[in-house]
This record gives sequence, C-alpha cells and structure tokens, in this order.
Amino acid sequence: MPKILIVLFIFLLSSSYVFAESINMQVIIYPPLAYEVDGELSGVAPEVVRAIQVMIGDTNSIQIAPWMRAYTQTQNLKRQALFAIVRIPEREDLFKWVGPIFGEGDYFFKRTGTELKIESLADARQVDRIAVRKDGYTHQLLTAKNFTNLDVGPTYDSSYKKLSQGRVDLVLMGERTYFYMVSEAGLDPISFERIGPKVAGSTAWIAFSRDVLDTTIEKWQKALDTLKADGTYDAIIKRNFKN
Repeated sequence: MPKILIVLFIFLLSSSYVFAESINMQVIIYPPLAYEVDGELSGVAPEVVRAIQVMIGDTNSIQIAPWMRAYTQTQNLKRQALFAIVRIPEREDLFKWVGPIFGEGDYFFKRTGTELKIESLADARQVDRIAVRKDGYTHQLLTAKNFTNLDVGPTYDSSYKKLSQGRVDLVLMGERTYFYMVSEAGLDPISFERIGPKVAGSTAWIAFSRDVLDTTIEKWQKALDTLKADGTYDAIIKRNFKN
C-alpha cells in the first residue's frame, strides 16, 4: 500500500475514534429506566445504550445529569445525547431521535382514600392543582391540552411529595413506572391510586443534538432494532421491571 494511503487510513481511524468519543452522553435518573445501586448506574436506559455501544464500537461514557441542565445542553450545545426522554410533538424538531426504548400509558393518580372523582380530562381541568416537573413531559403535555391549573416544581419527587401531603390534587404518572418513581422518592406506592381514563401514551427515546450526523443516528437505530429482534431488549425490560 502506498505510504500516502497508509497515512490516510490511520488518519481516518483516528478521526473516527475522536468522533465517537466526543458525544456527551447524559442520563436522567428515572427508575426503573435509570437508577443507581451502590453507586453503580443501572436500568433500562443505560443498559440498552451500553448494549448498543458494544455493537457499534462506541466508547462514550455515560454521565448522570439533572433534568433541566441536560435538556438545555442537548438543545444548545454540540455533540450531546440525552436519555431517556419522552418524544412528543413539542420536542420533535429539537433533537434527532433513536428509539423507542420504552413505552407506557399515562394516567392521573390521586392520594389513596380521597373522594376526588375524575371521569374525563374536563374533570381534571376543574381540580385546584396538578403537580408537574418544570418543562418535563407531563408539564408540556398538559399545557398542550390546555390545562391551566398546573403546580410547577423542580423535580418529579417534589410532585409526588406534594400529592402525598395533600398540597395538590393530582399527578400524571406512567402506569408502569409510577411504582418505582414514588418508591425512589421515599414514599409508599399504595399511598397513590390511579384515577380516570388514560390521558396519553408515551414512549421514551434517546435524543441527540441536531448536529449529530444522520449516519450516526441510523447506526444507533439499526443496533437498537437488532437488540429488539434478538431478545436482548426484552431481557433488559424483564430484568428491571419486577412489579
């Protein structure tokens, strides 16, 4: 092989390595999609991402990040990734997407034993307060559905605690993840009761900043599709969902 081709080949390999290393991979704690046990990151989202990384030879490290910082960075900085984040129309053009890596139905929950009755979204619009996390999925979803009775807080934990203390009437939660989320907040899941019709169905995805190349997105998506086809994805879900 001519010397110039050898140099070019080495340069391309080196460039690919730097390219792969440059993405800032940020995960949001959201049990059982992402959680820590004895300082070790686990859950559906990081396990799926790591499996994809092994398949495609990606060596980016995964960092735990607070929601608002990661959400803002992934919109405004280059070479960013955020997971898991619900894909909704309001966010569609903000990111490039790989997924879904999870899906569930979303329902209102009230404090167990209260006499509140919700049979429609119209009923929910009449309660005094519904707790939501600032700029989170539930905040954006309910705002889009013309809810004006939202009590906006910094975290999902704050929403659950407000509900347990009777400071709000409702919280919108996923039918499969609520058990883990309220447990993580130090609350008893039986203190909350699902009420009313299904509000929406949500799917969680990996969001990349808009500058990430389409070829990279396609490579990640193809790897995820393979994990779903060969049973690896189902095994990850089963391992993390015990209830």
